[in-house]
Amino acid sequence: MLLAALLFSGAATLSAEAQTKLPPRRPVQPRAKAAAPAGVTMKDGFVVKEGKVMVTRDAHTEPLTTETALVNGTKIMADGTVTMANGTTTTLQEGDYMSLTGRLTTKAMKAEQDSLMQLSKNGGKMKMKAKKKN
Repeated sequence: MLLAALLFSGAATLSAEAQTKLPPRRPVQPRAKAAAPAGVTMKDGFVVKEGKVMVTRDAHTEPLTTETALVNGTKIMADGTVTMANGTTTTLQEGDYMSLTGRLTTKAMKAEQDSLMQLSKNGGKMKMKAKKKN
């Protein structure tokens, strides 16, 4: 009898609670993304665009007007002439990119990286174009 009383009192303490409904969420507009002018990269660094050396810092792009020295000792002139830290000199061409740390990526290097990326996406198989017969 005592056992039945304990079981009954334990069962009586269990109770169901009603769940309250939360108000519906208000729709939130996504934030607008900052867009760079057409063809200009937002990646911080230097790029040649339409024959001008453009510098991008903190998503602000403007033409380079004065000589700039980078952290590794590389110097970039407004005409696109680059003097590397080791003393070698080169000229930036259209589409070339130099990071703010002094790493140079040429247009040809970008094309090679893109083709290697496409090759890896296709599982190492390249598509061959059929030659047209005259």
